[in-house]
Amino acid sequence: MVKLVFVRTAGALGVMSLALLIVGIVPFLSADPTAGAGLFKAPYTVNHEFKGDRLPLAAVDAVSRAAASRLRARMPEEIPLGCDPAFSPVSSPRMAYFYGRCMT
Repeated sequence: MVKLVFVRTAGALGVMSLALLIVGIVPFLSADPTAGAGLFKAPYTVNHEFKGDRLPLAAVDAVSRAAASRLRARMPEEIPLGCDPAFSPVSSPRMAYFYGRCMT
């Protein structure tokens, strides 16, 4: 008797699961993929017509040239043998003469 109740319960659960799966999939099959696409409007627009136009670069003045020459005067001429610079001379020219890892 218990086995019969178990088989009926398992069958009922299987049928219910299949019915819920089908009911859950049906709305996705009949939905319009473009529905609601026209409801959203961007809050701003971007004009790409003059994208190539840029502001002119500032001319290098005599003060910055003098500062660069003083910085070069402080830096050693050669990197010590077996040493790697700790900072890039492009990104931080003030710290370009600090050396990080030296193998000697």
